[in-house]
Amino acid sequence: MYKWTFTICFSLITIFGFSQSQNEKIAYQYFAEKQYEKAIILYKSLYKKEQKKEYYEPLLQSFIFLERFKEAEKLTKNHIKKHPGRIELGIDHGYVLEAWGKQTKALQVYDQTLKSMVGNVNSILSVGNKFYQKGKYDYAIKAYKRGSKLINGDYPFAFELAKVYEAKGNLTYVSKSLIGVLEFGEDYIESVKGALSTYFYDDSNGKKRRVFKEVLLEFVQKHPSQSSYTELLIWFFLQEKKFSSALTHAVALDKRNQEFGNRIIKIAEIFVQNKAYDVALKAYKYLLDKKDDSYFYRTARMKTVEVLNKKIKEDPNSTSEDINSLKKNYESALEELGRNNYTMDLIRGYALLLAFNYNETEKAKEELKTALKQSRAKNTELAKCKITLADIYVKEDNIWEAALLYGQVNHDFSEDIIGHEAKLKAAKTYFYGGDFEWAKTQLDVLKASTTKLIANDAMQLSILISDNLALDTATAPLKLYAKADLYYYQNNDSLAYVYYDSILNQFPDNLTLLDDVYFMQAKIHAKNKRWADAIDRYQKAIDYDDLLKDDALYEMGIIYNKILKNPDKALLCFEEIIVKHQDSYYAFEARKKYRLLRGDFQQSPIEVK
Repeated sequence: MYKWTFTICFSLITIFGFSQSQNEKIAYQYFAEKQYEKAIILYKSLYKKEQKKEYYEPLLQSFIFLERFKEAEKLTKNHIKKHPGRIELGIDHGYVLEAWGKQTKALQVYDQTLKSMVGNVNSILSVGNKFYQKGKYDYAIKAYKRGSKLINGDYPFAFELAKVYEAKGNLTYVSKSLIGVLEFGEDYIESVKGALSTYFYDDSNGKKRRVFKEVLLEFVQKHPSQSSYTELLIWFFLQEKKFSSALTHAVALDKRNQEFGNRIIKIAEIFVQNKAYDVALKAYKYLLDKKDDSYFYRTARMKTVEVLNKKIKEDPNSTSEDINSLKKNYESALEELGRNNYTMDLIRGYALLLAFNYNETEKAKEELKTALKQSRAKNTELAKCKITLADIYVKEDNIWEAALLYGQVNHDFSEDIIGHEAKLKAAKTYFYGGDFEWAKTQLDVLKASTTKLIANDAMQLSILISDNLALDTATAPLKLYAKADLYYYQNNDSLAYVYYDSILNQFPDNLTLLDDVYFMQAKIHAKNKRWADAIDRYQKAIDYDDLLKDDALYEMGIIYNKILKNPDKALLCFEEIIVKHQDSYYAFEARKKYRLLRGDFQQSPIEVK
């Protein structure tokens, strides 16, 4: 008997619940389709059973849309009685009266709602947000300001006020609200940065940024001793890519707060990441000039040389004099700091310079072999030295000795990025040596690498091998290409170009290698500052419309912008990557450069790095 009774009750509850759920969906559909008469019938029934917000609000809106104001007012009053602690519900009543044309009464209700507010943060937020939702922005502002007084200023409601001011189009007060949060504590700075990032997101004409900068500078000038304002200004300049301005204020803070260079060493790394090498060098010089008062002198000394190296490598206008100056910098830094476990990066950089720029491979190998004897060096540093030594063996055509060293690092660090790097280099040595099947096996494993650059390089070389191994011409073209690649790696550009050219002459029907050959020939032209020839070959690779198209577009965009000073053509190159090659390794960088060229950061196109 009890079992049957329970079963019947459970079935009735299930059927009722299903029916209510269906009615809720149908009611919402009617409301969304503006069939308010039908929506009202269902929502009234649902609301009668349960006074939920999800039923109340669309029912109220339906009454208002149909101008059934008397029923709307009755509903709001009834809902207020059932929820006496919900002060914000009075705003619904005022909104009905306003829609009814009873403006004076509506304002009286709004004013009474403000007077009824209590010192509870959640209640204040509900009132302010309800005014905001109804488009009563001035009342929302009054609510948040009154709320702040009610809780004795313990919470400023600044983020909420900023949202209201933005809706009103008052950008000055948006900025003042967000910046003003810092008066309540420096702990708010990350929240302010997050809010500003969202606020600036749709600032296509730059007006929000301009107003914010003016207001923030005013705060900084009025409160020079409050570091949080200057910190926010530094952050803003970094977002705007105005690195010199960021450094100026960072140095001012370092001096004022006696930070001993801690802030400068961190911000210098940001400059390097953004390829603002000249500004980074200024930052390190500031630390070097404070030799006796800086904990970071040694780091700054080493980083200065490393940044000079990066700058020269990436500057297409660098000269042999620049290379000679870099060599002297390496030698003077090593003489001052010594060859020890702290200067392993310097030793590796110096060895690579000796081997690849001066062809002094024996001296380079001696530097590295000595470094490998450093007993206090970290295992990762020793592994990097092994990779560099292997690189020099490749330079000397001793590819099997190189493969052995790469293999050791890969074995010892199989799960780390450095191990993946070694594995990729090992695969390339097998490729240079003509062992294509084994090289492809290693590359296919690396396609799953967590490092996008390694995965991308592995995928491209693997595809090149598999495409050509499937051809009837056996491996002759691929062997020529591998030999050309080896010569290119060894800095033997003229011989590399001859081998690439021989593929075009001897195997003109080998379509799978064409874009690769054009792309590599373009790189050789660019390396030797033959810009017109480089553009011509990159264009051929682009027209071929295969795997390297996005790579060629990116490189061509760099030449148009940095060398040929033609930002319009550069813009087209980066735009094509963004639109047609969204999964490209270069998509992120292309988007940044596109925005810079378009003027999103109010920066001259020729300043794009």
